[in-house]
Amino acid sequence: MSRKIQHILLLFAALVLMLSPACKSKKQVLKRSINEYGFDFLYDQMLKNQLQFNTLNSKFTLRYEEGKKVTNLKGQIRIAQDSLIWISFSPALGIEAARVLLSKDSVLFINRLNKTYFTGAYNLIDSLLNTTIDYNLLESMLVGNDLSQYDINKYKSSVDGGLYNMTIRERRKIKRYIKSGEIDTRVLVQQIWLDPDNFRMRRINLKEKGEEEDNALQVFYDDYVPVDGELFPSKVHIQINSKKTIHIDVEFNKTHLNEEQSFPFSIPVKYDKLFN
Repeated sequence: MSRKIQHILLLFAALVLMLSPACKSKKQVLKRSINEYGFDFLYDQMLKNQLQFNTLNSKFTLRYEEGKKVTNLKGQIRIAQDSLIWISFSPALGIEAARVLLSKDSVLFINRLNKTYFTGAYNLIDSLLNTTIDYNLLESMLVGNDLSQYDINKYKSSVDGGLYNMTIRERRKIKRYIKSGEIDTRVLVQQIWLDPDNFRMRRINLKEKGEEEDNALQVFYDDYVPVDGELFPSKVHIQINSKKTIHIDVEFNKTHLNEEQSFPFSIPVKYDKLFN
């Protein structure tokens, strides 16, 4: 594997991790008909049952599959809600291979194996994922919460495969979350499937309005487990359909909420900068 490919793969794995074998929706008996559970009620219940936390830390294993190429990684992730995401990769013998720190505005990445680093904005993620990504979207998808920074327009609800389905045809970033000088935010089309027992997300489909139909992101959440009084998705499957189809399976373990966290990140002076 060339150095450039290895750099991109490690960074790409970190970035898609912030976003969730494919998890299939389990058939369940709906407690009430969709006529009783309309969109407003379903959306309200989803918000009430979302993961509530200030900080999160967890260990994880990750499988990345692109065509015949398969890569397995493991590591640790820490989150300060609405602020920072920190990831450390340790593929073998517990020795750290790479570290990533994401903030609202920037991406920091170091590869200890090749003594290289990257610092920059989210346009690199955009080019890797062939879409427009921001911190809020990454954090929300990681924990299975809604995009609270986006408004809701043109919605409907239905029943699909024993799950409640909500389709939101237009979502734009709320004005107070738009940065100064930011170009007009995109319009998202989002579908959400909710578990009828706990109203937590089981699946998300997300695409930008105007994209080609085969260019989309899907996230599947499975095996919700109790963590410090909250329900957390211990298994996440991500499928990216673009020029190529990419599958990422993430399994979390030893997850804790609201513990004091540190987010250490420093770039050694002898490391070389990537993507000059």
